[in-house]
Amino acid sequence: MLRVIIVEDEKPILDLMERLVGQHPMLEAVGTFTSAAEALTRFGELRPDAAFLDVEMPRMGGIELAEKLKAIDEELQIVFTTAYPQYAVDAFRVSAVDYLLKPVTPDAIERVAARLSKNHALRSAKSDAAAAEEPPVRCLGTFETRGASGALMGWPTRKTEELFAHLLAYPNRIMGKWQLADLLWPDLEEERAIHNVHNTVYRLKKAFKEAGIAVEVTNANDGYHVQLPASLSDLGIFREFMGRTAAVDQWNADEAERHFRLYLGTLFGGKDYVWSTGLATELSEQYGSLARMLASHYRETGNRAAMKETMRMYLSYEPLDEDMNARLLRLYAENEEEESFRRHYAHYTRLLDEELGIAPSAELRMLSERIL
Repeated sequence: MLRVIIVEDEKPILDLMERLVGQHPMLEAVGTFTSAAEALTRFGELRPDAAFLDVEMPRMGGIELAEKLKAIDEELQIVFTTAYPQYAVDAFRVSAVDYLLKPVTPDAIERVAARLSKNHALRSAKSDAAAAEEPPVRCLGTFETRGASGALMGWPTRKTEELFAHLLAYPNRIMGKWQLADLLWPDLEEERAIHNVHNTVYRLKKAFKEAGIAVEVTNANDGYHVQLPASLSDLGIFREFMGRTAAVDQWNADEAERHFRLYLGTLFGGKDYVWSTGLATELSEQYGSLARMLASHYRETGNRAAMKETMRMYLSYEPLDEDMNARLLRLYAENEEEESFRRHYAHYTRLLDEELGIAPSAELRMLSERIL
């Protein structure tokens, strides 16, 4: 759960913001202020992960307050609220995560919460990577490749990048040139498509060489073969771990936690590769499996705080997972956390209605009636 402060000089709007933030299962309002100066004074004590700041306040406005807070904690995530969209340029000068127009709605809070959670998970993963070398290619939640110097690679064409994505998705296989032609240029006539394959493979080899990445593309059986070690990408590392893990126990719990945090969202950042849809679904299922194994391990060891955090993080990516929502709600009920149960049940109910047009299961409705 992310710790949030809210600074708004108009008390009715402050109360509304506190209620909207409090209704979201991933956010916890740890401080609310009508005075920017008071928020600044209390900041060190509260140590929030994010701050919702009104832009237009007397004496010290939200932009100035954000600059002072970021000087104390550069990792703080800032969200501005205002009735005047012309402040957007100033907001982004201090690297705001988002910019909300008043009146703020539950949907706007939902959008912001997803971004805040993803950024928080990304920073956690980067912190973990400080103890272990970060792979040069990231495929989970984004698609980025860094060369030997650490600089972000730019691809000569979109098809060159897509070809590399396909090789990462299906590594260490011989890819026939006709297969690649049909995959990448299904609408072109054969001769032109094959010509494009040859050019794109050449560009890929050249990009690897210029970036100092030791990946060799060789001709084989009227096609191409590329040997890609699992350590090259977060995708390879995650799949390798899941391929050899049937359960989480005391021996592999730390490693499982690191791999759980490696997963930062949709494969290739949701890039529109038609051929990747099935693999993206498979990875999402593996991520769910890992989340359940971790949650079960934390339950067995009595670490309910870690169990809750695991389920919440998973649900920030897969918010409609019925089984995981039920597990989290049952945990709240067992712990007699009535307010957390109420907020999450209301959030889940609204999502089901808006996205699928259905209500929670009979079991959860009965549980809600008993708890609430």
